[in-house]
Amino acid sequence: MIQSSCLRPLLVSALLALPFVTGSLAPAGLQAEEKKIEFPAASQHAMVKQRVGLTDVEIDYSRPNKNDREIFGGLVPYGKLWRTGANAVTKIKFSKPVTLGGKDIPAGEYALFTIPTTDEWTIIISKDAKVQSAADYKQENDVARFTAKPEPIPVTIETFTIGLGDVKGASATLNFVWDKTRVPVKLTTADVEEVSKQLEAVVNSGTSLDPRTAYQAAAFYYDNNKDLNQAAKWIDQALEKNPNAYFMQYKKAQIQARLGNKKEAIASAQKAIDILNKDKAPDEAAIRNAQQIIDSSK
Repeated sequence: MIQSSCLRPLLVSALLALPFVTGSLAPAGLQAEEKKIEFPAASQHAMVKQRVGLTDVEIDYSRPNKNDREIFGGLVPYGKLWRTGANAVTKIKFSKPVTLGGKDIPAGEYALFTIPTTDEWTIIISKDAKVQSAADYKQENDVARFTAKPEPIPVTIETFTIGLGDVKGASATLNFVWDKTRVPVKLTTADVEEVSKQLEAVVNSGTSLDPRTAYQAAAFYYDNNKDLNQAAKWIDQALEKNPNAYFMQYKKAQIQARLGNKKEAIASAQKAIDILNKDKAPDEAAIRNAQQIIDSSK
C-alpha cells in the first residue's frame, strides 16, 4: 500500500504540470475574451478635399453638433482662441501657394484657428501643423492672420461645417457654417496666370495644339475673359477633326456670341442642337443651353 506521505510529492508535481490559469479553474472556452468595443464619436471626424484650379485643398476637422445649445457667445466664447472644431485642432493643406482672405500662403499643411466675435472673426493660419490644442498655440508661428465678416443665415445648421463653395476656375469660397452663422473667406490660386503664360508661349511659338488641347485652350480663354479671337482660332482647330462634337460647336457659339458675331453664333448653336437631336436620348439641358444662345442673338 502506498503511504499518503508518498502521494503528496506526486500530487504537487501533477498540479505544477497543469497550465497556469488566473482567476478560476473554469474550463477553457467558458471565459469570454475581452473585445475592444468602438463607439461613435459625439463629434464626427471629417475630411474635405477640393481641387481649386490646379491646387488641391484638404481640410481635416471634427464636427460638433448644436444640441440645443447657444453656440457663438456661448459654447464658443467670443474673443477667445478656438480650435475651429472639436476633438483636435483643425488642419488645412494646400498643394500649391494660395491667397486666402487676401493673404499669400505658401504650399504646405497648417493648423487653422479662429477668434470669433459678434462683428468679425479673426482667421489664423499657423505653420505649426503638429500643435495639439489651442493652449499650445504660439502667435510667433502665424503664417497669416486676417479678419472675415460673419453673416446671418435663415436656417439653423445643426452640425458645424467647413466647406468650399463657389468653385469657379481658380477661385473658391472657404465657408465656416454653424447654427445661424456663415463666415465666408475668399480663396484664390495663381493657376490662371500659370496656364495663361503657358498658352501665351504656345501662341508666340506658333505651335499647333492637338484637337483636345485646342478645345480646352479655347474654353479656358473664354471662361477667363482672355483673347477671344485666339479662342476662336483654337475652337476652329479643334472642330477640324471633330465636326460632330456638339460641345465644341456649343463652345464656338459662345465665343462668337461674346465677340458680337450673332449670325455666326446662331449657326453654330443650331449645329450643336442638330447633332444632339440625332441621339436616341438627346440631352435636353444641352439643347436648352444652345437654344438660349440662339434666342439671345436674334
